[in-house]
Amino acid sequence: MNSSAFEIQVVFPIFSVRDLDEATAYYRDRLGFTVAWRWGTPPARAGVRCGGVEIQLVCDPSGEAHGPSVIYCHMLGVDDYYRACVERGAIIHMPLGDRPWGAKDFRVLDPSGNRLGFAQVTVAS
Repeated sequence: MNSSAFEIQVVFPIFSVRDLDEATAYYRDRLGFTVAWRWGTPPARAGVRCGGVEIQLVCDPSGEAHGPSVIYCHMLGVDDYYRACVERGAIIHMPLGDRPWGAKDFRVLDPSGNRLGFAQVTVAS
């Protein structure tokens, strides 16, 4: 297959959450995301955005979570973002630090146990 014949342009991670209202409030109030949309009556799915990243949050009406998910985001301004997350009361899973793989990063958890890493590259490739 010729890889120049196609291009993936955007990825939307999907996180299973136990409570959609709790999750959207956490992403908005603790991580500084905006709630972009909600779907369903009552809502069972929502999109939260920060910069060019959108995470879709899904609450299965049966109440069954499908296990935590993990994403790792490269960004600029990781020091400022870390301070803002701490000030807002985010659940810090791993504090900000310089890593041997050439990044400065930190990790947070959401109330459903999904993990998000935020990193700024510190060495030139």
